[in-house]
Amino acid sequence: MTWRNFTNHRDETRAVKQALREANIPFTRVGHGTGTAWAWLEIYLGNPENYKLYADLVRRIAKQVTGRTGDYDGDILVLAQ
Repeated sequence: MTWRNFTNHRDETRAVKQALREANIPFTRVGHGTGTAWAWLEIYLGNPENYKLYADLVRRIAKQVTGRTGDYDGDILVLAQ
């Protein structure tokens, strides 16, 4: 995996949230995992309907904003909550 257009997780999270807001995509939470999953970017879309509509678009936006590439979509996890 290669990434780090940002120097820390806080800035990366802030940039992804802003990009999703600009695209008018509803989300409930954007953050990073804990423990061994600390590098994973986690994006929660709320209900399953939002997931069906937006999951692929959210991954593309997050990859573009963060510059993440590699296995598992650059360690980007999109979830319905």
